[in-house]
Amino acid sequence: MSNVEFPKAASEGLVSIVIPTYRADEYIGQALASISRQEYQHWELIVVEDASQGKTEGIVREFARNHSQHRVLYLRNEKNSGPSHSRNVAFQQAQGEFVALLDADDRWLSEHLAASVAALQGTQADLAYSSVVVIEDQTELLLGMWGPTQEELDDFPHGLFTRNFITPSATVFRRSVIADVGLWSISLRLCEDLDYWLRCLREKKRFAHVGGCHCLYRQNRPEAATKNKCAVQEGVASVAERYIGLPGTRLRTCRNRAGKAFVQAARFHYKADGKMDPSRDLRKIAPLLLKAWKLRPKRVDYLLRSGWWSLLNFLSKPAPPPAQLPVSLQSVPIRKAA
Repeated sequence: MSNVEFPKAASEGLVSIVIPTYRADEYIGQALASISRQEYQHWELIVVEDASQGKTEGIVREFARNHSQHRVLYLRNEKNSGPSHSRNVAFQQAQGEFVALLDADDRWLSEHLAASVAALQGTQADLAYSSVVVIEDQTELLLGMWGPTQEELDDFPHGLFTRNFITPSATVFRRSVIADVGLWSISLRLCEDLDYWLRCLREKKRFAHVGGCHCLYRQNRPEAATKNKCAVQEGVASVAERYIGLPGTRLRTCRNRAGKAFVQAARFHYKADGKMDPSRDLRKIAPLLLKAWKLRPKRVDYLLRSGWWSLLNFLSKPAPPPAQLPVSLQSVPIRKAA
């Protein structure tokens, strides 16, 4: 993917906040309110609505009037093109030294930008990210935390080959990352963020983990891709497999972790409730286990389980209807043997 050239030099210390939005009238006001409460106030905002129609434009324009000291830009895609395209549109309008990602249904705690910018400046890293607090849609109940374990931090970035623990809404990076790495892939509808993090690693960009949780991440929103958990885990495994052998990583470790990701995807398909996760498909278990075995050939149990599931799928197929004789032969009398 080609690099990006910006028409203007980056404004020192400025954070360009990028929000892709689609049918988020119910949520975006809270996201914007969390921006206005930031301790770090040197920011601009770029919102790109992905062809949906509703109250979002009016909400953003009112926010702009109430924050006239900041540059607030509202853009709209003429056709639905996905969050990666929307982010790419916003990236090319960014004038800040830093770029902060925020999904329209998430929100930040007040210290998020200050902590992230301090981490970038203090460590000379290219990307900074923190863990998130997961909340349930509508009820706002706390469901847990999502972020790296200490083991994953100690062995970074190998953990990314099994699960994506970097949440876009909790990530701030230098605009120069976009210039060097390029825009986000628009061919991926799932795990496009993991694909970008691994591309950054391929370009030898440095990551910094910010301690604590500075973002509230909303789960189970109807339009959220993460409700398709089986498909998401498949995406993690497929993306990880593509980047095996990245500079600074151990080849064997990456193969093992990507293999585990395929096994995890198979396990998701086995355990998921099809009514809750429309991406569940038991027919995918066998090929996923086979991919895991190809990455970890010593795990013969993966191969045996794949064969078992293939046999089970074969036996569960309905029997084909009995073959019909051609009409011209159906009237031919059958002679009994003498």
